[in-house]
Amino acid sequence: MAFITWLVIGALFMLLEFGIGTFYVFALGLAFIYPAFVAYSDASANIQLMALGGGTFVHLLLVRILRRYIFPPKASTIPTDVGERVEVIEWVEECTARVMHRGREWPADKANGDMPDASHGIIQSVQYGRLIISTEDTPQETPESSIG
Repeated sequence: MAFITWLVIGALFMLLEFGIGTFYVFALGLAFIYPAFVAYSDASANIQLMALGGGTFVHLLLVRILRRYIFPPKASTIPTDVGERVEVIEWVEECTARVMHRGREWPADKANGDMPDASHGIIQSVQYGRLIISTEDTPQETPESSIG
């Protein structure tokens, strides 16, 4: 009877995997095969639980290895714009602006509130679709500095 119980519980875990989709629950369901075979040979409940623990460890380790090497995480498709120069269209608030970048208008925030408002900025990072920019005073060339 324990043989069928272990198999039914394992099958339920494998069916549960269809709703979750991570392969870990499926591996756990497959691990229930080991205590089922041990129960079929009339082993004690402790031996059956040890078989379940060992099977679970091995199957979850295999899933982790497969997910890491066979299905590596996808590289980010967002281009890195850090360091590029943007043109400020207008300052909406003290630290918020609308800027032009790659032919499109973007919302932007100052990286530091103490920075002056400027007509250009440099992208420091991109957070949640907003550009974080640094601004600097562009030195205005005066007639005295060009004489020389």
